[in-house]
Amino acid sequence: MSLDVAYSLEIEDFIDADKAYEFYWSGLITNKKAFICPGDSCNAQVTCANIDEETHNMRVVPHFRVYGEYGENCEVFNKIPLKILEVITSEGNNDKKSVDLSVVDSFFLARPDSYYDVKDKKNNIEEDVNEKRSYKSKSIEYNIKQTGFISSIYSVRTTVSRFLRYSADKTVGNRVINISGSSIPYPSFFKLIWEQDFESLPEHSLIYYGWAYVDRHENGYKVKFKKCLKNKSGVLLPVTLFIGDKLIEKYPIKKLVTKRISSISSISKPTAFVFIYGKPRLYKSPTTSREYINFDLYNLDMIDVNKDSPMPKKK
Repeated sequence: MSLDVAYSLEIEDFIDADKAYEFYWSGLITNKKAFICPGDSCNAQVTCANIDEETHNMRVVPHFRVYGEYGENCEVFNKIPLKILEVITSEGNNDKKSVDLSVVDSFFLARPDSYYDVKDKKNNIEEDVNEKRSYKSKSIEYNIKQTGFISSIYSVRTTVSRFLRYSADKTVGNRVINISGSSIPYPSFFKLIWEQDFESLPEHSLIYYGWAYVDRHENGYKVKFKKCLKNKSGVLLPVTLFIGDKLIEKYPIKKLVTKRISSISSISKPTAFVFIYGKPRLYKSPTTSREYINFDLYNLDMIDVNKDSPMPKKK
């Protein structure tokens, strides 16, 4: 049975691999082996594999792996689904949502203010573990592969990670992402930039992606996609965005962003595989009157920059 969550000994709470990845790069988690099994009365040691890798691809998606001995009554060891209910109380929201047969991830455009808050630690860690396990079994569902699970996502980076994981386990066809009440199949949520007609693009925002040039400027990085989009006259227009230094500086996971971009900018021809959530907008240069297309970026959670393409190869 796959582990979708584990108990972190550092933050003393249950956490999934995606959030553990973000907590590691924000400095809240420092040891990828400081986890234990989420099973009832089980203290088997768990590692979050690839939590320290700054890139995404099919081979290094963060995931939990048990390397200790299970307790004899552990549900995971005995291949018994972890205790669940038919409804889930979402974190920070008292509204109950029905569990559907498909698996739903909810994508939010802003994190809660308390996202990176860590609760005060107790002196008796063993007592705290047992108390939290009891709460877990009564109020929240953790086994996302056994039944439907409404999961909160706050970044393009996590969305890409989920997409890669679902593609690898061949469940992506049953996966749905919900944004502001609208549900979209995971494969339809990603759109490659490849000389499409700008006017024919969907009205709603999607995750656009493709290879791009990354150039250092005085106040940040200019990203220019290699492929263009066409205007209504069929003219190819450059597609760009700008990552400002001030935006990076105030980002909680700036360590991850700076490491990725610095490794990219150090190569002779700086190029990156970029994912950006948003709606491309048509602009006209005030100096040259030339048209171009730009993604307005106000939140670094809405972009993911990789040195290599993480996308699964089409067969």
